[in-house]
Amino acid sequence: MMHWFHRTVGRGQRLAAYAADELPPADRARAEADLLACPACRREVEAYRLVSGTLRTSERAVLAPDQAAAFWSGVERRIQRGATPTRPARPALRELFWDHPRLSLASAVAAVVLVLGLTLGQMGVWTVRPPAGPNGVEVVSVEAGEDASVMVFQAPGSSLKVIWVFEKPSS
Repeated sequence: MMHWFHRTVGRGQRLAAYAADELPPADRARAEADLLACPACRREVEAYRLVSGTLRTSERAVLAPDQAAAFWSGVERRIQRGATPTRPARPALRELFWDHPRLSLASAVAAVVLVLGLTLGQMGVWTVRPPAGPNGVEVVSVEAGEDASVMVFQAPGSSLKVIWVFEKPSS
């Protein structure tokens, strides 16, 4: 199984808890089985341990009461002024489709399937029926849920179905 899939199904949090020795025995055994099967997961656990070890051995800053008061008053001033966000409130179209791994992969697959289908149709590789819709694809199904919407479509006459997942933007 690929490591990116492990990250999407929540194993990253379990691996971090494993590295910190905070898992119950049943979950610990499952995490150890994951580590045996995935070298990338083992590297991730080692990275977690390295970071936590570094944090434990680092010197702690000790502030005198007057220094702490000056520090916190500065923080409060910055909060009251309002910090500028690090990214715009509404992401640009490029950020929505190309900077998001799942959407960029789905967009690329859909583009390849459509271009390949249209090219082979123009070359006469198969008999082309009139397109089902204005964009030349048949929409098999559309479902909208709370977390994401899913659309399944295919080129007319093809058995290849493309599944496109539209995630709702996080607030």
